[in-house]
Amino acid sequence: MSQDYNTPAFKKLLQKLQEESWQLELLISGFAIFGLFTAFPQIKVIATAAENDENIYVFIVLITALISCGILIFTLMLHVILRGVWIGALGLRYVSGDIDYETLNYTEKFTKYLKKKVGSFDKYIARLEDYCSIIFAISFLLIFYVIAFIFTIVAIVFVVKLTLDNDSMDDTLKLWLGIPLIIFIVIGMLLTFLDFITLGWLKRKKWLSRIYFPFYWVFSKITLSFFILYPFV
Repeated sequence: MSQDYNTPAFKKLLQKLQEESWQLELLISGFAIFGLFTAFPQIKVIATAAENDENIYVFIVLITALISCGILIFTLMLHVILRGVWIGALGLRYVSGDIDYETLNYTEKFTKYLKKKVGSFDKYIARLEDYCSIIFAISFLLIFYVIAFIFTIVAIVFVVKLTLDNDSMDDTLKLWLGIPLIIFIVIGMLLTFLDFITLGWLKRKKWLSRIYFPFYWVFSKITLSFFILYPFV
């Protein structure tokens, strides 16, 4: 199968799976919401215990998990609600057909406004479908963004502990090794964030891309962006 991804049959299969993915989306969302509501209070209790025991590493991991749970609960519930509206719209479309503005007999002002704002029922359903799929995808992408931010902070702390706070290292070596590494991470973090919010602007500029590439290569490992497979990270 891995060798046949360019064949028409495989592309047709992907298209079919995309069209029918809403069933899997709802199934995954339902199980995920139930599991997250069950796990959230337990993680919170363990995080509080880790904080009281001053176990900073476990506490960071658990706080990351709590933030991720909160994000997933919110986005997946929004996804389920929108999917419910989408299914209801499909049912109504089956019964009523497309919107016939002439039959509604609205005034010319309202008819023009609604045709421009709402359009056809099919367009409304298609727009809902797009929103649902986007929210479902972003739900899990956001988790990687949170993990990427935490890993970047951890990388800075690790460099500080390894160099500037290392009593067994020579003071001059601390400064010459630690400070450039911290500056590199901070600049890389800012450049990666700028490239992300501008949808890959730094990758498009020839001379900037050469400067940015070393930062991108390092931060693609730190932020686990190779797992996301997203073109802008």
